[in-house]
Amino acid sequence: MKINYKLIIKIGIFLLFIGLVTKMVQVVNNISGVKDAITLATTVKPETFTELYFEDHLSLPNQIVYLWKDRDDRFTINNFRFTIHNLENKDMKYLYEVYINVNGKKIFIYEASVFIKSGEYKTITQNFSVALPKEKVMVVVNLINKNQQIDYWN
Repeated sequence: MKINYKLIIKIGIFLLFIGLVTKMVQVVNNISGVKDAITLATTVKPETFTELYFEDHLSLPNQIVYLWKDRDDRFTINNFRFTIHNLENKDMKYLYEVYINVNGKKIFIYEASVFIKSGEYKTITQNFSVALPKEKVMVVVNLINKNQQIDYWN
């Protein structure tokens, strides 16, 4: 009787493989961190984000238009449009504020919230009239609950 060593080695490797797979399944089932790591590594999650941008950014006001209240007070009337595009894969309520930054000091113009369904967007027209100093100021739109903002110099 002849012994087939190649067959014995193949069966041994197969049984070793089955034993390793069984041990790995036990480790994955008993250690939650390993299970979570494997789930994260093998699951494709869609990217979620919010787009915030100025409409017609080339036409943003680049100089202050003044109305004279009296000789010492200058007021400006400006408007611009910005868009919030919800790509968070869920409906979102966005809290936003619009303010002017004058040398690190905030002058609030407007604060509101807007509800936007998943995949949709909302364009908001912001008009404002406020007393301004003579130097350039930064106009800021801040999505409060997303810690995201855009700005331009006026």
